[in-house]
Amino acid sequence: MSDPETTRTLIATAGAVLVAIVGSPFAFIGVRRARRKRREEVSDEEQEAVARWSADPGQFVKDVLESNKQMQAEVKSYREEVKALRGELEAFKREDRKFRTALARWVGNIMNAWGVATEMPLPEGEDAVTLADVIPSALEATRPPRPRPRTS
Repeated sequence: MSDPETTRTLIATAGAVLVAIVGSPFAFIGVRRARRKRREEVSDEEQEAVARWSADPGQFVKDVLESNKQMQAEVKSYREEVKALRGELEAFKREDRKFRTALARWVGNIMNAWGVATEMPLPEGEDAVTLADVIPSALEATRPPRPRPRTS
């Protein structure tokens, strides 16, 4: 216990605890004062609204109703936009499902012809149209690589 480092640690800890005990009531007082001051402050927007209400209550009510109409129109436009986006999403999902189904059929045909057919079977009918973007890259990926010329 007589180690100087232990003594320093105990003194520093006691000092920190003492500062915390003495300072905590002042911190609470400061926080309460700041909260009270914040509650007492009225925002500029609120002061302006009170001034407009005091000057002409009828016009203030008309302004509020006009603001509500504008907000309702904005909400309506957002709802229409969301409805359109949902329609686009549904169309995308239908096309994606169609693509995945065609791809699954084509892979099934390839697996059925594995080891029997000399060439890879191509999709047929509507699947060929649906997979038109994929077929060239799939065929290129399944071709064996060309031998590289040897350079010595």
